Amino acid sequence: MRKTSVMLAAVLVLTGCGQQAGEGGLRDALAAVSGEGPAAEYFEYGEPGWWRDLGGDGGRWSLAAVSGLGTLGAAYKALPEATGMTPETATRAISIGKPPQQAFRYDGDVDAETVRTKLTALGAEPRTMGGHEGLSFAPGPEVDLSRPIVRGLTNQLNQVVVTGSTAATASTPDQLEAVLGGERTLADNPAHAAVADCLGDVAAATIVPPSSPGAVTLYGVGLRRPAGLDDQPVNVVCVVSEASAADGVEQALTTRLTPESQMTGGGTYGEHAPQIEHDRTDLDDHAVHRAVLTLSDTANALFATLLLQRNELQALTAPSA
Repeated sequence: MRKTSVMLAAVLVLTGCGQQAGEGGLRDALAAVSGEGPAAEYFEYGEPGWWRDLGGDGGRWSLAAVSGLGTLGAAYKALPEATGMTPETATRAISIGKPPQQAFRYDGDVDAETVRTKLTALGAEPRTMGGHEGLSFAPGPEVDLSRPIVRGLTNQLNQVVVTGSTAATASTPDQLEAVLGGERTLADNPAHAAVADCLGDVAAATIVPPSSPGAVTLYGVGLRRPAGLDDQPVNVVCVVSEASAADGVEQALTTRLTPESQMTGGGTYGEHAPQIEHDRTDLDDHAVHRAVLTLSDTANALFATLLLQRNELQALTAPSA
């Protein structure tokens, strides 16, 4: 540990993270998908049903409410009538892989019979995929674009496995197998497990590796679960680096991601996050760098996710030459 255990415990309390941080929602989600293949390239998590019950599936929380649905999020309102799938009520939603080669799953109460009936009526046929009994519109990655299932979706529903508690979809059988789990899961990856611990109790999260090898091995961003819709959103940024590069990454992040620092597109980070706190934990062969951002009244609730998507977070953590 770079800091003493007492100091680190104090930091965890201040940032809203207890002894069981990362366990439960996000950690269980990592354990639900294969650690090999598409999930290691891109992992997105959310809890649509929780936001709906809280009444936060609109306004500033709208993007958080569809986190985990990936590109299905654009059509989730139309899915129930067209397919019988109701991801907006799901306990959790997960998407893996880089678009357009993504796979999805949502868990909760699933009306499997209705889904099978509707998909069969649309032309899906029974097929066994990786030991799972499911339905598909094509045996492989082929997509019939002349037969749209839901407006705005193409190959996302090509392969489907549905039970009373899970609905999983993908463009190919291999991707579908990956989102349904495997012998080695993403939770078995030490870097992913460290990010889950670092993010803590989040209701939305995205975890991706860097686009090219370097000092950083994994990025994770998340939205801490608010107690109510009037709370200020709190974003968490977690960066895993090689131990040998930890000091350089820490210096870059702590000096570039501050309220006073200038953003790439103009303005300061403080306009979106007036309060930013940093801490770091050293493990055996890597370090975990964390920034906790308390957002302003006007900031996007997934501000840190936008930084990741725009590659701005990557620039913030690149050590100086």
